[in-house]
Amino acid sequence: MIQNILINEKYLKEFSPIPLNYNLKEVQNYVKIAEQIWIEPILGFNLYEELLYQVKNNEVTEENSTLLVEGVYPLLGYAVVLEALPFIWSHVSEVGLTKGKSDNSDSLDLKDMTYVEAHIRRQVEVRKDFLLKFLCEHCKSYPLFEPSGRCGCECECDSSAKLNKPNPLWQIYTTLKRCTDLK
Repeated sequence: MIQNILINEKYLKEFSPIPLNYNLKEVQNYVKIAEQIWIEPILGFNLYEELLYQVKNNEVTEENSTLLVEGVYPLLGYAVVLEALPFIWSHVSEVGLTKGKSDNSDSLDLKDMTYVEAHIRRQVEVRKDFLLKFLCEHCKSYPLFEPSGRCGCECECDSSAKLNKPNPLWQIYTTLKRCTDLK
């Protein structure tokens, strides 16, 4: 099934920490889910659908192009890595879940992996806040944007909301804090 997504391989490599020579087929399945978890709740359904339509038909307006390049792609690049990280680190095989390992390198242990995940999550949250701030500052250019009190700025949004609040689905996808001294 081909999914309609906002970002292509070129932009994913440009706006994510993924190396240029990395096989993106390993993370392609996580692009749509990253959009649904991190992008659509910020943009709102109508603006998200407009962007999907314009990207699919190669008819992106100048305003929406700026939105994609300045706000959406930087967030989405890191969000894809965050959502794909457990399956980049480990692999599902016929024997079960295994850590990835090659002849020349070892996988990170759980403690290191927890650090990397937390580091990427912080970057995603900062990029999320930037996208929300960008949209609020340019809300006149994006009439389909429905802030619904999420930004905490002085625009038309509800001023009681604050930035740096995690995504509503964050608790579902966060790793549990457990002893990481296991080998």
